[in-house]
Amino acid sequence: MRSWRRVRRESRRLIRGLGLPQVGSVRELLPVIEQYSGRVIRLAPAPRGVGQGMCGMWIRTTQGVDYIFVREDTSRAHQDHIIAHELGHILRDHRGGLSFSAVNPVTTRLAPTLDPEIVRMMLGRSSYEDSDEREAELIGTYLQRRIHHTAGRRVWNHDRVTATLLRQM
Repeated sequence: MRSWRRVRRESRRLIRGLGLPQVGSVRELLPVIEQYSGRVIRLAPAPRGVGQGMCGMWIRTTQGVDYIFVREDTSRAHQDHIIAHELGHILRDHRGGLSFSAVNPVTTRLAPTLDPEIVRMMLGRSSYEDSDEREAELIGTYLQRRIHHTAGRRVWNHDRVTATLLRQM
């Protein structure tokens, strides 16, 4: 079992190693993560009533598509963090979810057009007791931190008044 310190170090190294472009939100990183993972990523709203207490869900299909389901009844900032968390699962290729080989009511309700026979794996975000969940949360946080830190630096470099005010803080 990896130590928490090692997981943090590996997660930071992963984010730095991606060579992420400067973007305004995690949604703009999807093409970069798609290139890294070799899979198409689709965002979709999570229907109400599916997975009570669950904020987001990642479903990997056998067809080369990863679906990230996000609750719409929360703020844009929270949605972006949910997406970043699920991207953490994708980046680390976590496998500890539920596997489906037959029709399943959860996947049927989440995506009626998604053939349950092609769903290979599903991870739902509801608890941080699992090490994969904690690691995905950490990676999601590092992704968000990098986006917001880079955005702040862009302002800093282009606006002298803002740069002066920020230096005073």
